[in-house]
Amino acid sequence: MEKPQQILSIGALIVDLVCEVSKLPQSGQGEVVKSYQMSLGGSESNVANIIRQLGGHCELLAPVGQGMFADFARHELSQNGFVPFNVQTDLDNGACFIMVEPHGERTMITLPGIERCFDPAWFESLDPKQFSSAITSGYELDGPGGIPIIDFLEANPHILFYYAPGPCIMSVSQDKVARINALQPVWHLNDMEARTYTDLEDLIEAGETILAQCNNAVVITEGPVGAHLFSKTLDDVGGDYLGEYVGDFTGEFAGEYKYLLVPSTPVKPVDTIGAGDSHLGALMAARNLGATWSDALTLANRVAAAVCLQKGALLSDTSVKQVLSE
Repeated sequence: MEKPQQILSIGALIVDLVCEVSKLPQSGQGEVVKSYQMSLGGSESNVANIIRQLGGHCELLAPVGQGMFADFARHELSQNGFVPFNVQTDLDNGACFIMVEPHGERTMITLPGIERCFDPAWFESLDPKQFSSAITSGYELDGPGGIPIIDFLEANPHILFYYAPGPCIMSVSQDKVARINALQPVWHLNDMEARTYTDLEDLIEAGETILAQCNNAVVITEGPVGAHLFSKTLDDVGGDYLGEYVGDFTGEFAGEYKYLLVPSTPVKPVDTIGAGDSHLGALMAARNLGATWSDALTLANRVAAAVCLQKGALLSDTSVKQVLSE
């Protein structure tokens, strides 16, 4: 069998400092941490790791700088089977301070580092022809290194681009978003981000609005409800769910699309750190192997649920095998 083309994960290696708190402090208040742990994080690192665990082929283009966070990231990355992409710089890698409340929801404060300062020269070591798809997030595109990333994707239109705007969804400039959408990417975001970006409360209308802009596909995750798919590609959606229908959105960008709700099994989360990243990684791995949207999202929902049932963003290889055996 021919080896599947690789996935390119462009983005961040940061260090997660996960703190359990009884409640989030208000402005001017303080809170004593109940427990904490430090682990390797960064959306693209999390995505790349789950792709590897699912048997996919992924190259991680995430710079490792100089400093205490970089040293930790370099060690942990090697433990996960990836070769660190070391760069000459005085900058350290970033860190993310994550506060987890008793119900499992997390709030983050990110200290940026070298991962926000992509250099065009970093792409010169790549052979673009070996990649079928790529992923990056709003966190990198919002920073000063966002332009070189977009330039690379524009120079290689054969690479299917998955865009995960994340918490930076409103800070990425309109000019950059226009260039992103011109690439006809697949958007992957959660329900809060979709509503914030479109200023629409109705999630179907929000998905239609984003689909009209990117003209490809939009995946919106909605916690225990499941994953909503809005796709202009009508022939490989698959599935037999009650939420499946062909719709017609109107307005300036009118056209036909297919909508699919792939339900998930609700779980009581330990925390939600990395759930979205793992959902996207599983989705990309399955799609890269030829799975329909329905099958890929079913797997992605299961993987994300498993992440929510443990502390931290990364599943063990054993846990991933258990998910695949279910």
